Amino acid sequence: MAIHEVTSEDVLQRCARCGSGNRLSLDTLEVGVARREDVDDGLVQLPPCPACRSTEFLIRAAESEPEHPAPGSFGHLHRLLVGHLHAELVQRGRLHTGLKPKGGSARQVATHPLAQEARERWFPQGLRIEMPPDEQPRAPEESSQ
Repeated sequence: MAIHEVTSEDVLQRCARCGSGNRLSLDTLEVGVARREDVDDGLVQLPPCPACRSTEFLIRAAESEPEHPAPGSFGHLHRLLVGHLHAELVQRGRLHTGLKPKGGSARQVATHPLAQEARERWFPQGLRIEMPPDEQPRAPEESSQ
């Protein structure tokens, strides 16, 4: 599950299962996934892939997570985009009903918005990632038996 671009209106996601590119409106996404009575505010569930019906999740980096070991790599840039998307959804109030205020006392949802300095350094051409050839996902190898 990789996202490759975030705009003010949508996100470009590449399905991990079939590889198809899908543009998802930010208005269709929300922060939070329910597990029993608890809602995990670090997850964003993506809608099923139109091509293969696979369902994927984006996971925001935890507060205590160390710096990425390979700055500038696809994994590092993806982590930044996921944090930005998560923060954008929270700012827009796109929250699971279990995270919305009830009687004025809402739990604070931690966000990691993309700082202007990081945006200029890592995304000078806009919030998009080009995947280098050596980091392309590999198709599962078929058995020779």
